[in-house]
Formats: sequence, structure tokens, C-alpha cells
Amino acid sequence: MSAAIAQRYAQALFDMGEELSKIETLHHDLQKIHHLVEQSDDLKAFLSNPVVPAEKRQAILKDIFHGKIDTLTYKFILFLEAKRRLAHLKSICSLFDRLRARARGILRAQWSSSVELSPHDVHALTDYLKSKFDSREVEAGRHVDPGMLGGIKIQVDDTVYDYTLQAQLKKFKHAVVTA
Repeated sequence: MSAAIAQRYAQALFDMGEELSKIETLHHDLQKIHHLVEQSDDLKAFLSNPVVPAEKRQAILKDIFHGKIDTLTYKFILFLEAKRRLAHLKSICSLFDRLRARARGILRAQWSSSVELSPHDVHALTDYLKSKFDSREVEAGRHVDPGMLGGIKIQVDDTVYDYTLQAQLKKFKHAVVTA
């Protein structure tokens, strides 16, 4: 339920940003806000605490954000406060970033392999992902997992593509057992 709420707010902000040609400004502001929330346990606790009175919450938000971010971003945060949705701010920031990337043709992926991939393999994998997901650019986080038997595991958004040797052996075992 909360993911659906965050998605609706992120989409609405993205649509407004496109309409006003402020996508990059919003993106920059939301990155700052996301970073600030990540760094401050007090702010994280404040955002998720519904007990704080509305006037005090607005005063605190004004102290933190007023004049430091674009007016549209500031009004959006006040709107979230009025709707008691500040607890979703971190998710909204992440989802907005994903919407921006998708609109620009940027695919965000993470991959894990048992060894460091060669530049040739990275280029081939990047080209494959570009064609499979119809993207202009791929931003990938790479991770070497020495515990992996072999192969590669790729995550794009919420979907994991598991091409590891362990996954293949598991499929083979399942096929043998159920045959």
C-alpha cells in the first residue's frame, strides 16, 4: 500500500515538473533531501512521527528547507505534510529518480558476478541491456561475489535475472526431480 502511495505522489510531482520544465531542478532538490534524510536519524524519526503538531512540523520544515530548495519542491513537501505523507518522502525521492531516468532513456541496473568482468564483457552486457530494455544509456552498479559459483545475476528495477551456475543447477535439479 505505501509503495502505491509513494508512486502516485512521485508520478504527480514528475508530471508537474515536466509541465513546468523543472525536472532537473526537482531531481537536484530531491537528491539533496534524500541524502539529508539518510544522514539524519532525527529527521528520519521526525518525518515518520505523526504525533508532532502540524504547526510545529511546518515550522521545522520551514527551518530546514525554505530558501534552500526550489519553491515547487518546498510546496510539495508542505503538501505532503498537509496530507500526512511525509513518512513516504524517501520512497518518493527514489521513485522520482527512477521516473526521470526512464524518461531520459537511462536504464539503472545492478549486476553481480563471481569475478570482475573484462571491459569487453562489460561493453557486451551493456549493449545487451540497452537493446533488451530499449535504452539509450545504462548506469550499472557492479559487484563481485566470490561466493558465486559462476555466471551473472542482473537486477533491473524490481526484477532479478539470475544467470548464475547455481540457478541453472537448481533448475536442472527441479527438472530431474519432477520428471
